[in-house]
Amino acid sequence: MSVRRRSACLAALHSLTCCGPACTTLQPVSYLSLGMTVGTGAGLLWWYNHEKEKKLEEITREGKSSVVVGQAAIGGPFDLIDHTGKRFTDKDLLGRFALLYFGFTWCPDICPEELEKIAAATDLTEKLSGVQVVPVFLSVDPQRDGVEQVRDYVKEFHPRMIGLTGPYERVGEAAKAYRVYFSKTQDSEDDYLVDHSIITYLINPEGKFVSFYGKNFTAEEMAKSIASHVQRWEADHK
Repeated sequence: MSVRRRSACLAALHSLTCCGPACTTLQPVSYLSLGMTVGTGAGLLWWYNHEKEKKLEEITREGKSSVVVGQAAIGGPFDLIDHTGKRFTDKDLLGRFALLYFGFTWCPDICPEELEKIAAATDLTEKLSGVQVVPVFLSVDPQRDGVEQVRDYVKEFHPRMIGLTGPYERVGEAAKAYRVYFSKTQDSEDDYLVDHSIITYLINPEGKFVSFYGKNFTAEEMAKSIASHVQRWEADHK
């Protein structure tokens, strides 16, 4: 239904239910106009229920599809450079659990807060499960985040944290694989911020996406969830 037609329908509904100042003037009502009004209202009510049912069916189908396809669609291969200047691919994480976060070193507050939380969750997970999770920071600002910049940045958060950067195209491919949005808010050539998704991804020792954690998760909540996934994975691979 077009926006114009929808507006007309809403206006018609408003005329049936209006009780504000605009509706204080009463006009004579004929049986014909009353019948037309009731008929219009019944028709609109039917249309509303019909559209509502269609929307619910669409949401249900999309939800079922995301369970089957969505999880498998998150993650994938990447080929970047780590904070020591060496080539680093997704295969270098095989055999261990990892927490992957996309951000940039010039981020004023959110990235530092999230990385501090990831570092705390990493240590808490080790206490709960005995497993050393590897925290990974992947810069979405390769223009300014070179190897040295990333190296100096990640060492501020956790001794095991791996920093990744690389050519813009490869960073974009990694972000696309993990469904991460990022966009530069251009102020000048060197003075800008980067809008990006605030999500931390949990990857299992087989390199597969397991779960994700948004900004609303605390370090304690993350650690409990990660420890649970670790225990489940270990039980399945005995």
